[in-house]
Amino acid sequence: MRGDKLVCSNHVLQSIALYLSKNKFMILSTILFSVMVTVFLAYVGYIWAKYGVQKSISESYYVLPKKENWLFVAFTWLFAFPAMILGNSLLMLFAGGGIVFVGAAAAMHTFPTRAVHLTGAIGGMILGCLAMILQFHMWWLVAGVAAAIGLAALVDKKHLMWWAEVAIFVAISIALGFSIF
Repeated sequence: MRGDKLVCSNHVLQSIALYLSKNKFMILSTILFSVMVTVFLAYVGYIWAKYGVQKSISESYYVLPKKENWLFVAFTWLFAFPAMILGNSLLMLFAGGGIVFVGAAAAMHTFPTRAVHLTGAIGGMILGCLAMILQFHMWWLVAGVAAAIGLAALVDKKHLMWWAEVAIFVAISIALGFSIF
């Protein structure tokens, strides 16, 4: 009886190993996508719950206690690097690169850090939208971003940039999710 269990266990392990070897790309993509989305939801949710909606996601760096400033850098990098890999294009490489610069130049209220931060943020958002249109052929996501920004301008102008950034992060996540799964 014990021998049957060992043979069965060995067969299960061989089946799992075969599945993993054939599906490495899908598994890696799923892990990267999961990290990206989890980090976004966790960071934005944490800031929202603890400090409320900020003028922008970047402003959240300044509401965090100094010892927690690393969370902003971790958030930007753990979203951007997977997006750069999963995007599989120059547009997404540079869009993610822009967001990496946002994290590297987190203290945006100082000179010359502000120029690097804003260039990365604006470039990342524009290139991300271009990738959704030109690469993923999901113009409707960019239209949704524009509609969300328009609605935020009417309803909550004080936090317009926060809502614009959230809309773009969500749209990029949806585009990458559709391209993977």
